[in-house]
Amino acid sequence: MTGFTDRVSRGVLNHVTGKTAMFTLPTAYIALFTGVGLDDGTGFTEVSAAGYARVATAAADWNTAAGSAPSTISNAAAINFPLPGAAWTAVIAFGLYDASTSGNLLVWDYLGNFDWLPATVSLASPGVLTVPGHGFTAGDTVIWTNEYGGASPTFSQSNFTGPLTVVAPAANTFTLTNAGTAVNTSSVGNGMVRKLASQTLASGVPVAFPVGSLTIASG
Repeated sequence: MTGFTDRVSRGVLNHVTGKTAMFTLPTAYIALFTGVGLDDGTGFTEVSAAGYARVATAAADWNTAAGSAPSTISNAAAINFPLPGAAWTAVIAFGLYDASTSGNLLVWDYLGNFDWLPATVSLASPGVLTVPGHGFTAGDTVIWTNEYGGASPTFSQSNFTGPLTVVAPAANTFTLTNAGTAVNTSSVGNGMVRKLASQTLASGVPVAFPVGSLTIASG
C-alpha cells in the first residue's frame, strides 16, 4: 500500500537491528503513475506519453520529515516536469525511484492529500458503504483497502479492485461502481476508503507541482 515499498521497509528494519546498513543514499527521481501496483514495487504503470521523464530531486527540494502516526515529508520546492508533447491522462499517483529509468521504487503515494476513512459495507445489491461524514460527491473516484485492518466483503458482481466511482452519496453512505458496473456484495465487510485525484496534464502545458503538494507518509 502507500508509503515505503518492501525494499525500504526491510532496509530500515535490518538497519535499526544492526544486521546490515541501509543502501547507499540515492538521488530521488519523481515518477508519475496512471496505475499502482504491489508493495514489492512491481505492477506500477508509469506515464509513457511524449515528453515524459522522471525528475531528479536533491535534499534541498524536500522538507525535513516530521510528525508521527505516520511521519510525513513533502516537497520544499516546486517540482517541474518536462513539457508534455502529448496529453498525460489519468495520472493518479507518484513515487520516488533511485534511478532516472528502471531502478527501484522506494516509496509512493496517491496525488491529493486525502485521508483514509474507515468504512463498513452491507450485504446488498449494490453494497452500501457507511463512512460517517465522508464528504464525497457523485462521480468522485475512490480506492479501497483493508491493509490497515478489516476484511473485504465477498462479491456477487464486480469487486473493489482498482479505482471505484461514488454513486448516490448521502450524508454517511454511498454505493460504488467499478468500470461502470455496480458492485454487489454477498457478505458484509469493513476497511478504509480514500478519494483519488485523477489528473489529465495537457499537451504543451507546463507541469509543475507546487511546494507542499507532494506528501509522502512513512506508513
